Amino acid sequence: MNLMFYKNYCGSIEYSENDECWFGKVLGIKSLLTYEGTSLGELQRDFEECVDQYLYTCALRKIKPEPPVCDL
Repeated sequence: MNLMFYKNYCGSIEYSENDECWFGKVLGIKSLLTYEGTSLGELQRDFEECVDQYLYTCALRKIKPEPPVCDL
């Protein structure tokens, strides 16, 4: 499986031929965090923004984010 990593979180890398885009989700946590892009560079940026937004939202709500588990 192809993976990306950011701030100890890992995410999947998949490609849809029908939609002609890359997509993925953050792995190892219960929350559903998804991202997409038309290139691998755009996918990486959206993945990082997704993780940053998740951590920011947790901080605003004063809840502890799920710890990253990347033992895949």
